[in-house]
Amino acid sequence: MHRLRRSLLFFVVMGMALAQTASQIESDEVKRVGAHINCQCGSCTENVNCNMSSGQCHFCKPTRTKIWELQKAGMDDNGIIAYLKKQYGEAVFRADPNSYFWMIPYLALLAGAGALWMVLRKMRGSAVHRPAVAGGAPHHDNIPDRYRAAAEKESENIE
Repeated sequence: MHRLRRSLLFFVVMGMALAQTASQIESDEVKRVGAHINCQCGSCTENVNCNMSSGQCHFCKPTRTKIWELQKAGMDDNGIIAYLKKQYGEAVFRADPNSYFWMIPYLALLAGAGALWMVLRKMRGSAVHRPAVAGGAPHHDNIPDRYRAAAEKESENIE
């Protein structure tokens, strides 16, 4: 009976120790560094904070554990990232997202407005429109003289 209690106590303590480690490798500090490390399992394109297999893939959990151990040893975030880059290569590093991403919708609107302006300008044509002058015939540089003379002759016959 004494042995059964001792065994039960041993399993309870081990369970608590494992639960504590699981919560520690899911901490915000580990996730902060993990956001910069690409998962290398080959099945996803996430960082090591991914939820593939409930976050238990063969790469993510050991890497998060290593990050926690290095943090516990006093290493800063940049040092941990450099360590993992050295161990797994440059492909493991995931840079921060571009902070200018918010500009894309505004640039698209600007490009659309420019295209609309060019289409409207093209539809309007390149001919210069002059207002009519009262009491005189409009002057058209592109009308040949023979047509102008014929139009004047016709207008004399109307009066």
